[in-house]
Amino acid sequence: MKILAINASYRREGTTTRLTEAALAGAAAEGADTEMILLTRKDIRYCTNCLTCYKDLTSPIAPCPLDDDVRGILEKIRDADGVLFTSPVHAGFVTALMAAFMERAAWPLSRPTGKLLGQGGCPEPRLTEKARAVATIVSAGCVLPENRQYCDLATPWLADAAMGICNGESVGDVYAAACFPREMTDEDWQRAFLLRELTDEQLAEARALGVKVARAVAAGTVRPYDPMRSLQSMQQAKE
Repeated sequence: MKILAINASYRREGTTTRLTEAALAGAAAEGADTEMILLTRKDIRYCTNCLTCYKDLTSPIAPCPLDDDVRGILEKIRDADGVLFTSPVHAGFVTALMAAFMERAAWPLSRPTGKLLGQGGCPEPRLTEKARAVATIVSAGCVLPENRQYCDLATPWLADAAMGICNGESVGDVYAAACFPREMTDEDWQRAFLLRELTDEQLAEARALGVKVARAVAAGTVRPYDPMRSLQSMQQAKE
């Protein structure tokens, strides 16, 4: 059992990385082989919309003319049984690095042969040999837990995109809201990112998520990607 984490934090020792490591430790405790890819240490170039991947309908991983590290990461996704996608929340969304990677992964791991709501040309997964467990972790720098609904655009988008490219099902997520060592003053709020702390409870939640991913894979209960199920989940999240 292989569990892969794709981490879009810019800090090797930051809160997102520590949460990711906790999740992988939980998966490893269940017998999984684990690996974390820190995207900031990889050569991830911007998609040029050349449509080379889009026009290829047969390859399990469609080709891309950009010669960087993305292909190797996509191959690791193919080989994995579970994939964690982790990112800080910047301006309410994933980092630019995660967005750039997901754009590069979209059509190489999907083909425009699906149908949804009566429309053709929709993406459907290329990696159909197995379903993969998917989970997400996002870490907020200054947004309090009670304000999550107003700023966390990252989790639903990242989960939906991840399920599509992985041909899998989300088994859970962690939103690590901002916690501070004291009641914040107006001056404190102006440097909230520097005061934010990671709690033992948040690390425990991340570890539990890793356990959940590994157990879902071991139990064989993960279902292949279903766009209608994904749409329904997103609608329920809004409600």
